[in-house]
Amino acid sequence: MGILRTIFALAVVFAHLPLCGGLVFVGGRNAVQLFYIISGFLISYVLTERGGYSNFSTFYLSRWLRLYPIYFVILCLTFLVYLAENSDFFNLYRNIPLAADIALVTVNSFLFGQDWIMFSGVENGSLTFMADFTKSDFQLWRGLLVPQAWTLGVEMSFYLIAPFVLPRRRLTVALLLCSLSLRGILIYEGFGGHDPWTYRFFPNELAFFLIGSLVHQILLPLYKKMLGARIESLSCVATCILILCSVFYFVVPVSSVYKTSVLFLFFILFLPLTFIFQNKNGLDRKIGDLSYPIYIGHFLVIYLTDIYFKRLGISDELVITIASVVLSVVLAVGLNRIIGDRVESMRGKLKRRAVKKIDPLPDESMDQLEIGPAQILSRQK
Repeated sequence: MGILRTIFALAVVFAHLPLCGGLVFVGGRNAVQLFYIISGFLISYVLTERGGYSNFSTFYLSRWLRLYPIYFVILCLTFLVYLAENSDFFNLYRNIPLAADIALVTVNSFLFGQDWIMFSGVENGSLTFMADFTKSDFQLWRGLLVPQAWTLGVEMSFYLIAPFVLPRRRLTVALLLCSLSLRGILIYEGFGGHDPWTYRFFPNELAFFLIGSLVHQILLPLYKKMLGARIESLSCVATCILILCSVFYFVVPVSSVYKTSVLFLFFILFLPLTFIFQNKNGLDRKIGDLSYPIYIGHFLVIYLTDIYFKRLGISDELVITIASVVLSVVLAVGLNRIIGDRVESMRGKLKRRAVKKIDPLPDESMDQLEIGPAQILSRQK
């Protein structure tokens, strides 16, 4: 699961690089929605099997600590870079109405609600809801300092309801059916297949989180019962299959509809096994730790790489692409060492104080398990 999360994070990085045409590995959209499934699985696990989150406030504080510190550092760094290099960013704020300024400052500062900016626009000098944000007089999403963080807004909406929904399987199934039905209705009405409704609208995307939670609650215990002692060896095989499917997805000469369906089907069926594999494999966990900081920091890296490489006379898009990917990984390593590890230590202490029962898994195993566009994303439990 860890290697897969980092592959998905890199797929989003490639999706934002012009040379790649938006599709390397599984592509940006698939990566985000697969992150949602993983997040649903892991949040279901920590809420229904572990004792550290019996108190809702502990759960919410832990989620905030996981996402916000690294996000805040990237937010501040981006602000400083834009002060020096991107006057267009601040011109947007000067030209839009005060209500839009307040909305953007609020969601930038607190993270929650960034996804709803994709359903907002300016029309006749007023902030208004828009079914198609591209028709706005001003593109408000350009006022997001960390624009890819809109997926974290979707994640946080899920976190708000998760403690009340996931322990109740009938309610989980009912909401899943409602979410799938709503997606079908919106597609039938003619706009459900267009951005931003395709994968930014939380009521639609809720289905992916809930599928992940049901995979945890139904398939994981079923596999443990059926496979017995063979489950560890099969978990390695399943993980390798999913890695290969994810890496070579974009070169398979088949219609995207068919290969995407197969990818998601395999992923759902093998997800419990990849979870078991990560529990037993320290290297997989360490690689997975990079997924969230890669995801949250890559936009800034791409921006700086493009500017400064061209100033140095390096205009080759392949060189800029490779440098952007490598530097995104380097930044992720630094963010984890300077911030992530310290935050995880704080979260570990928080959970240990809240634990009400003895868990068969060691604390460190779950501390390394979470993702986002996710969280989508690394170590989001």
